[in-house]
Amino acid sequence: MPLDLSSFFLTTIDFEDAHKIFQTSLSKSTDSNYPPYNIVKVEQNLYRITIALAGFTKDNIEILIEENILMVRNIYKDKNNDRNIYLYKGIATRSFEKKFRLAESVRVNSAFFENGLLNIDLIKINAGKKKPFKIEIKD
Repeated sequence: MPLDLSSFFLTTIDFEDAHKIFQTSLSKSTDSNYPPYNIVKVEQNLYRITIALAGFTKDNIEILIEENILMVRNIYKDKNNDRNIYLYKGIATRSFEKKFRLAESVRVNSAFFENGLLNIDLIKINAGKKKPFKIEIKD
C-alpha cells in the first residue's frame, strides 16, 4: 500500500504560484476525499473552488476565514433520523471540514450554492491585515 502524505497538507490558493495547489485533506472525516472538489481558474485574477455537496443545503454549510485559512464545514443535523427507516442510505451527509490556505493577496469574493455544488469565488487583492469573518452563501 503506497504511503499517502496528503493528509499533512492544506490546499494553498496562490495566484502567482498555481503549482502550489496541493490536494487538501485536513478534515474531520477519515476519508480525505470527502467531499470531492475542483479548483478552476475562471479569469486572470479569479479562481473558483467547487465542492460537491449532494444532500446538503446552504443552511447546512458554514464558510469561515481565519488567518488566511478558508474553512468549509457542515453544520448538518438530521432531525428526521428517528422518523425515517432507510432501506438503503447511499447519500452521504456525514461530518466534514475542508481547509484551504489562501495567499495573503487572495480573498473570497462570493459563495453560491447551485445544483448540489457549493461554489466559492476567490480574487486577488492588495495584501493587508485580514480579520476573521463569516462568508454568507447565496442562492
